[in-house]
Amino acid sequence: MSRFAGLALALLVACGGPEEAAPPAATSAPAVADDTVVLTAEAQRAAGVTTAAATEATRTDGLEAPAVIALDERRTARIGAVLDGIVVSTFAEVGARVRAGFVLAALDSELVHEAWAAHRKSVAEARRAENELSYARQVEARAQRLLRDQAVPGQDAERARVDRLAAEEQVGVARAEARRAEEILQHFGITSRDYPRGERGETIPVRSPIAGVVLERLVSGGGAVTTGAPLFVVSDLSTLWAVAEVDETAATRIAVGKPVTVRVASGDAVTGTIGFVGDRVNPKTRRITVRCDVPNPDGALKPDMFARVTLDTGGARRIVQVPDGAVQDLDGRAVVFVEVAPDRFTARPVRTGVEVDGHTEIVEGVAPGERIAASGTFLLKSELLRRRGGAAESPE
Repeated sequence: MSRFAGLALALLVACGGPEEAAPPAATSAPAVADDTVVLTAEAQRAAGVTTAAATEATRTDGLEAPAVIALDERRTARIGAVLDGIVVSTFAEVGARVRAGFVLAALDSELVHEAWAAHRKSVAEARRAENELSYARQVEARAQRLLRDQAVPGQDAERARVDRLAAEEQVGVARAEARRAEEILQHFGITSRDYPRGERGETIPVRSPIAGVVLERLVSGGGAVTTGAPLFVVSDLSTLWAVAEVDETAATRIAVGKPVTVRVASGDAVTGTIGFVGDRVNPKTRRITVRCDVPNPDGALKPDMFARVTLDTGGARRIVQVPDGAVQDLDGRAVVFVEVAPDRFTARPVRTGVEVDGHTEIVEGVAPGERIAASGTFLLKSELLRRRGGAAESPE
């Protein structure tokens, strides 16, 4: 037997059956108002009607807006190729957790071989210049001793001094060339500790500049890359962004640093703060971008998740609330069914507020502690419409 059939049977029992089958009564039954439904306890059980008391709660005024969980770009590295080359090998897969400085891949390039050759040559030139400077200093010292002994003319000692100064200048030039060659290697991500033996190992290490999770690997071993080509995306997911779009009418009620609550589809809620409020209004949507900083220590939030952001726009206040299922639409008005007696429910118009966590705020119409029908209210509404002679609605 369906719920509606059971309710109809229970209602017939409660009302004593059809008029022609009802036994004669000594006195007339009390009249039932048009906005009241009479149900016995048995009929209520059959219809799934339960009651609950309207409760008081403390709620902070907030503004809700849809949002998308996004990477914190301040903690995200999008790593590209610094020159043309070939991918020799990769050392990290998507999902790998890497430390700062970890080598994600190795590239081979003719430019690197040329840079190493220039570096070796500059180092050799610097050493030769330093040796010549050492010899020039020895010659100058010997010339000064002989000059003191009047064994050589003064011009020989002066020539030795000039040769020593020239050797010092050559050392400066050679060292500058060596530094420039080393800086070119550093630009490629190569440091002095990576100095290879011979031609082996002359590859470019692709390093992660931050510690985080490898979210994208866009290359494979043997692939050719060009300068600027994206290779990896690494991000620290301990903090994410919730990017929301807020109506321009709320612009004066939001500010950087205010707390927010972020809820995702799973029901998990996280508290964050507003980190950025857009300076422009989208001319098509008339909305402002609001970026919230959201902690994610356990990794429960994932980039690109849909979420709802509740922004704190006022102080705490006391409200009256009822379960969401208690509110029905009747004749274009929101109503709740108040239990005026154990077997009687009266439809009372109410003015509702926001809906949060399965409860609806009642701004006007119900006092705290009043018992109302918390479930089965659609069946109460259908019975009320039947009594009025209207067609019962189908539940959504």
